[in-house]
Amino acid sequence: MNISSDMTTGNTFPGMAAGRKIKMIQVTHDLNIGGLQRLVVDISKNLDKSRYQVTVCALREGGVLEQELRESGIEVIKLVPPFADGTDYLTFWKLYRIFRKERPDIIHTHNSQPFIEGGMAALLARVPAFVHTEHGRQFPDKRRYMFAERFMSHFASCIVAVSDSAGNDLVTYEKIAAKKIRTVMNGIDGGRFRRRVFSGREEKLGELGISGYDFILGFAGRLAPEKGLIHLLKAMRRLADDSPDKKILLLIAGEGSMKDELTGEAGRLGLEDNVRFLGPRLDMDELMGTFDVFVLPSLREGLPLVLLEAAAAGLPIVATRVGGNGFAVKDGLNGYLVGAGDDAALYNAIRALLGDREKIRKFGESSREIFDNNFSIGKMMDQYLKIYEESLPAKGGF
Repeated sequence: MNISSDMTTGNTFPGMAAGRKIKMIQVTHDLNIGGLQRLVVDISKNLDKSRYQVTVCALREGGVLEQELRESGIEVIKLVPPFADGTDYLTFWKLYRIFRKERPDIIHTHNSQPFIEGGMAALLARVPAFVHTEHGRQFPDKRRYMFAERFMSHFASCIVAVSDSAGNDLVTYEKIAAKKIRTVMNGIDGGRFRRRVFSGREEKLGELGISGYDFILGFAGRLAPEKGLIHLLKAMRRLADDSPDKKILLLIAGEGSMKDELTGEAGRLGLEDNVRFLGPRLDMDELMGTFDVFVLPSLREGLPLVLLEAAAAGLPIVATRVGGNGFAVKDGLNGYLVGAGDDAALYNAIRALLGDREKIRKFGESSREIFDNNFSIGKMMDQYLKIYEESLPAKGGF
């Protein structure tokens, strides 16, 4: 049975009353700008509203993506912690009460705290199907988290990994049964990132107060240690030194715990004219249209949505050889993959592109082709719908 076709004919899952909508609650940490949060929003918005009733529950806070959900008619529940550091010893109990009241058919959790606390609440509330997505993180993690996730995995209908490496980490470090894990590559709606339909590059640069640069590099993501931005700044210093006749600019979009450290490092390296911190952005489709090359120097990753956005935008990409990056970046075809933490390799890869406009064009065309063949949101949704379909009749309640 294919959900996407059967749902339009009014068929339902076994044991479900004819015509009743499938109720699903997605549980996430927050709704700030990030790949995980973007996936939660995209799944919620792309489910058939005539067949699904979706609610999103944020454990710590809402965020700028909350408005997008509400404008799409999707309910958002926020469990605001009582303490400033985000601690809430009643999260599990609050989730249990929500599940008992709403009676969802499916709970879909994302990363550790939602998995552990949401899973326990779903178990106690006897939610029929419990799906979890692991977005990729550094292992080994804290022992108590790994133990709790291994325990909860026994009750999950399915655990989704966004890349094979993320799934392998769950098997290796948390000893989760491989048969419980399914890899589903992230997907996005690539239409709005098509550079060929974005004709306002100069206007956007003018809006940002930018002019007179020969090449513009772009980064978007959390300003956190695992993103490896320190190494990119060091590579930028070499690029600026070696190309005195060309003005090169790095635009960094995002926010995070390392903002002050990174701005300080950029100043120490004398990059005031070569690096611009833009803060969190909701206009990444337009920003992508201003970049010549996208760079992601991460030390670890799952399968970052920002790489898919860059590919959909037709950008050549320089990224590190970690996590699922290699699925979106084919070394020598649409960009270059380099070792994590290798400043010199980053420098060499970026310089090879900035010196060759024809290569930038060809790599950009290949990026679009790779995206179209592998990362459409329709392909991702088909896989998630199949998982939901298989989970409901298989579990029939805990």
